[in-house]
Amino acid sequence: MVKVFKSDAGKEQVLRSYDELLGDWGTEVRELDIETPYGTTHCITAGEAGLPPLLLFHGVGDNSAVMWLLNIRELSRHFCCIAVDTLGGPGKSLPGARFNNQNFNQVDWINSVADGLKLEQFYVAGVSNGAYMAFNYVINEPGRVLRAVCMEGGMVTAPLKSMIQTLLMMFPEIMVPTRKNLLKVFNKLSSPESRLVEKHPKLAEHVVLLMKNHNQQAMFIQRTELYDKARAAIVRDKLYFLIGDYKLQHKKDFIGILQDGDFRYKVIGGSGHGINMEQPERVNRELIQFLQGQGGVR
Repeated sequence: MVKVFKSDAGKEQVLRSYDELLGDWGTEVRELDIETPYGTTHCITAGEAGLPPLLLFHGVGDNSAVMWLLNIRELSRHFCCIAVDTLGGPGKSLPGARFNNQNFNQVDWINSVADGLKLEQFYVAGVSNGAYMAFNYVINEPGRVLRAVCMEGGMVTAPLKSMIQTLLMMFPEIMVPTRKNLLKVFNKLSSPESRLVEKHPKLAEHVVLLMKNHNQQAMFIQRTELYDKARAAIVRDKLYFLIGDYKLQHKKDFIGILQDGDFRYKVIGGSGHGINMEQPERVNRELIQFLQGQGGVR
């Protein structure tokens, strides 16, 4: 069985902080567990049941409680939001015996979650690895997805290069993972203009907890499919990409792919990799308008 946290004590600390963050969401939430062939998937719902459903996917080292903290109040006014804790991530989902390299299929897992929620068609949005998950799901299940917003990620063309670039941004602090160094890593991934740590210290402290206690190898099972331009072109009109302007030079290859494929995208000023946390009002506006069929003009 996959070990998601490095220790039981660390897990308890993370989940205690998780529950505290949920108390700061500013809207009524309901937690539920969906049984899938790959384990129990934890979801947090917010928004009236009659609103259009929106599945939300977080990044590799995040969980739903922290990822959507600054967005959920506004998003849940327009959608029935379902924030999904990724299997292998540092949230409340519990991987089962079939969550392994031989058996796990990400698209089948998302289908199982959607089926468990009794959703036929829905919107999706994600950040970083969650953006890849949203993009890849649209490619594979275009009939189920109405529209999708991918933030700071999406298609993957060179996974090793992308991983190396991310690690270099964290170096050398990540080699000595003290609280002080991990806060430095968090700051290096965020635009100085956003002043994210200063404005939201509890959020930053939770991310530090995750970096210290999550066994990131548990996410290696979530393998990626390489970008297929022809397949992506079929669902082009369903997709919208949001990119932070911080260290934009590192994203030129990704922007080149978007331009070559004639995808809709927008660069959000004053934001880095935590784009939705750093500029929540702007991101909320872009996301809502596009999903409602009003924004994302090429």
